[in-house]
Amino acid sequence: MVAIIRTDKAEEKYLGGLWRETPDGHKPRWNTAQPHEHWQGRHITLIITGDTSGNPQVTWLARASKTRGHADDLKRRIEVVAPYRLAKPIPWNSLIDAVPRRSQPYLARNGALPDGVGKHVVDALTRLASDAASHLNRLRTESGGIPVETRSDEILQQTRDATLSAVRMTGFDPDHITSWSLSEDSSRSFIERLQQRDGPSHEDDMITHDAQRFRDWLGPEDWLSRSAFTGFSEGEQRLVIYNANRKAAEETLGVDLIYFHETRNSFVLVQYKRMSRQGNSEWKFYPNGDGNLQDQLERMRAIDAECAKLSQGSDDYRLNAQPSWLKLCHADSILPDARTLTPGMYLTREHFDQIYTKANLPGQVRAFSRKTVERYFDNTEFTELVAGGWIGSSGYGSSGVQKQLEASLAGSREVVFAAVTGTPPSKSQRVRSLREGSTKKTS
Repeated sequence: MVAIIRTDKAEEKYLGGLWRETPDGHKPRWNTAQPHEHWQGRHITLIITGDTSGNPQVTWLARASKTRGHADDLKRRIEVVAPYRLAKPIPWNSLIDAVPRRSQPYLARNGALPDGVGKHVVDALTRLASDAASHLNRLRTESGGIPVETRSDEILQQTRDATLSAVRMTGFDPDHITSWSLSEDSSRSFIERLQQRDGPSHEDDMITHDAQRFRDWLGPEDWLSRSAFTGFSEGEQRLVIYNANRKAAEETLGVDLIYFHETRNSFVLVQYKRMSRQGNSEWKFYPNGDGNLQDQLERMRAIDAECAKLSQGSDDYRLNAQPSWLKLCHADSILPDARTLTPGMYLTREHFDQIYTKANLPGQVRAFSRKTVERYFDNTEFTELVAGGWIGSSGYGSSGVQKQLEASLAGSREVVFAAVTGTPPSKSQRVRSLREGSTKKTS
């Protein structure tokens, strides 16, 4: 979607000094207030200067989205990032003349434009400013996502997905994390981006207590310097989520989600693997092209074997009591709607091993895809099974989880560690909560 922001003289002066690259190439955010009516979601945004002096022109292109909270009764808060100053600003009247007549009346508004009008505006910009096309391509995204262009983007994509997965596996409302900062600082973890926008969710004394208790599992101090946490509570449950790594994102081998449900004494490990595709072909994962896979599978086999030793007949029943899973996920974009998990396939480590062995037989297809992998769990199935206690280890104590945290960090993988305490809701309570949430969002 495309939106318009008109600035006054004070804002123009402010932006002129603010939006300059720092020595490391990062640009800061700009928070502004805009009318409620036409702001939903995330937008390619045209920033118009000179409006108050009678000489309006498109000076900046950027990305903008609403944030939580209201500026006042009539306006909402908007965050603007990724600015690009056109080499030669486009006179506003020239842009109006370059779009079809039926679209012109919409250009008088501040805020988001109808999709068809936005397309006409982007086409006109591309014709009028030769340097606009490359930045518009950077801002334009598939299905409204942010393009994954660097290794840091890949890690952010996976940690965002792991964080949302933890929220959904606990049965919490995903609205807890729907607002997150679009900061261009690639060193910021996903949890830091949540904190940057809304502030750390540490107000609950019990959450702070849990966070410190689980923090003690994580040391040593060099790890803690690269960690961030947030926490949420619903009913009798509390969820603490840590996001950390020993290394910079570009040196990180991937992401592990480690989910520990203390009341159920259950442990789930999800290791992320990226699928790729050429053009419009199907998404594929090539296991033989992943030089780290064998060592990681060995580690997961050891975890599964250890959990099997510790299980007892009196433990909660599981459909599958092995904790280790792999998620083969699409790698094209970070979806802006944090209620939406990245598409992909969940496979138990044991199932993955079986398919991998078969794939290496003569005459077999080497790549994993939805055509070659006949059975897998999707996002909804997987998170609901974890939430219901149907999968995950049983009888795997906290010392074992600590051991796995240490192994993941030592293996140069970024860790999203989620720990939930308190009595989980029954299935009927979860279903009722989901229905009420759906009704609330459509009313």
